[in-house]
Amino acid sequence: MCGIVGGLLKKGIDVSVINRALDAIRHRGPDDSGVFQHGNSFLGNRRLSIIDISGGHQPVFNEDKSVVVVFNGEIYNYLELIDLLESKGHVFKTRSDTECLAHLWEDYGTDMCRLLRGMFAFAIWDANSQSMFIARDRFGKKPLYYFEPAPGEVLFASEIKALRILAKHAGRHMEINEQAIYDYLSFGVVPQPETIFADLFVIPSASWLLVNHDGNKSGTYWKLYYERWESISYEATLEKIRQLVGEAAILRLRSDVPLGIFLSGGIDSSVVAYEARRNSSAELQTFTVSMYDRELDESRMAGLVARYLGVVNTVIPFKFDPENDLMRLVNHFDQPYFDSSAMPTIKVAAQAQKYVKVVLTGDGGDEIFAGYRRHLAAAWLDWFKFLPFANKKSIRNRFDGFGGDRRTAIGFGIRFLRLFFSNGGERYLTMTTDMLNEADKKQYWALGPKRSTEGFIESIEGSFSGEFTRQMNLDLQLNLLNDLLVKMDMSTMACSLEARSPLLDHKLAEFVSTVPLKFISNKFRTKSLLRDAYSGLLPKEIMNGPKKGFEVPLGSFLKNELRPILMDTLAQPDSCVGSYLSRKFLDGLINGNVMTDRNKPYILYALLVLELWLRRFKMK
Repeated sequence: MCGIVGGLLKKGIDVSVINRALDAIRHRGPDDSGVFQHGNSFLGNRRLSIIDISGGHQPVFNEDKSVVVVFNGEIYNYLELIDLLESKGHVFKTRSDTECLAHLWEDYGTDMCRLLRGMFAFAIWDANSQSMFIARDRFGKKPLYYFEPAPGEVLFASEIKALRILAKHAGRHMEINEQAIYDYLSFGVVPQPETIFADLFVIPSASWLLVNHDGNKSGTYWKLYYERWESISYEATLEKIRQLVGEAAILRLRSDVPLGIFLSGGIDSSVVAYEARRNSSAELQTFTVSMYDRELDESRMAGLVARYLGVVNTVIPFKFDPENDLMRLVNHFDQPYFDSSAMPTIKVAAQAQKYVKVVLTGDGGDEIFAGYRRHLAAAWLDWFKFLPFANKKSIRNRFDGFGGDRRTAIGFGIRFLRLFFSNGGERYLTMTTDMLNEADKKQYWALGPKRSTEGFIESIEGSFSGEFTRQMNLDLQLNLLNDLLVKMDMSTMACSLEARSPLLDHKLAEFVSTVPLKFISNKFRTKSLLRDAYSGLLPKEIMNGPKKGFEVPLGSFLKNELRPILMDTLAQPDSCVGSYLSRKFLDGLINGNVMTDRNKPYILYALLVLELWLRRFKMK
């Protein structure tokens, strides 16, 4: 696991600038660093040593040093790839997964990514073709930001803070992307491939970019298709899932350093812990965050799993320090980011890093196995979609103003009725963040017209036969990519800790996407396939328990601990957010009853984070 920077500039770059960019992401790789320069090209790396600790120094070269690689992530099938490449005559100088990339490029070119099983963002400089090739993993676990100063040029880095240093050297000052803020009001994050800065982008997941004297070319090498063609029995499906999850866990146990598990006590992390314990002879440690809000506390269930599996569980109490915890998130994440669970994630990562260098997580289980209540709602929508209604919009408007606690059955029921009488992108937003929609932004947005966020959603959703499959696809492309994976990468790497996600193994995802729809689209139980696959192997209390999100008591924080910060910043007449939204709306949101039918705590917290981020940006 590492942080990388690099680029191809016609006027070249001074090594001192490269080192400043690498220093900005030292937390991603405190163990080692390396820089390569050749003509107008350069590559840099900060290394967190996990595989081949003594021999894995980067950059890494092929046999004649015409191909050079810097790499962030892990290629889990690297041993198998070494065997393949050696059989083709390649000579390895290390036993690292990084060197596989150099030799794969020689033999497969831009098709090389199809052979990789892992999480990765890497760059390859080919001196023979004078080309820079950069690529990102299938789900987008590892970030890679880029900027194109001119045709045939590129600058890239693992984090924006490093890329801004490189871009400044190229003479470009980063400007705020107003469209990104417009979308943030609905998502609470900036949707990829855009960023908060104009002209600065993210390499899309499962994609590559090739830059040379002919210009810049891009391509996509993988997509998860929901084609239910597999003819298989339910019992055979469960057996295949256990086999694939076990295989994914075994591959992710490959490490030359101590390894642990983030254990929440939910189904996903419990399954990962079970497979890790079953397939490892090493002593495993698990780590859990405890909340003082009993409704949100996961420590009791996590302790139950740990005792059942016979592993050591360390519980980290989440003690909220409003100013320090919030400002650490704002300063580190580089972009406005509304998911408040990043604060306890950073704290558990910091504690785990004292014991291990690698953790396994349950990330991806909800998206692959339909684990959210909104997946139940989507299945119900497929049931009722043929009911005739003369004017859906007029019926939908009757539910405006009705709210309720989102966690309660009544709150969920009201939201489902709103879902039923809405369509397209608005329906997805209601199912997920439930923040501002297009109608709200037309009323409260203070600047010129922007592309609608709902339109952006509809442009990527694809054509699917039903609401359930559509929801599954959008959760992968929006919620997982832009929120959950960003949170885990940025939070763990802030503490120099590597996180691996067995349930986001692409072979597992490909299989689940092909099984009969009735196996996974259970209208009364979330994650039924995974529950049934591990029934009897883990405690019933875990396998039959309700979905519990990893959250902080945000509503309480906004009324108490965060209230002074809120009033000193967002509530002020000269607030930065006031340049984008009407002052009347902001005052009503803070002091009145505006948006009570929506996810008001999310909206208020997202705007507070945006305000703090904008103030910090103005200071730089």
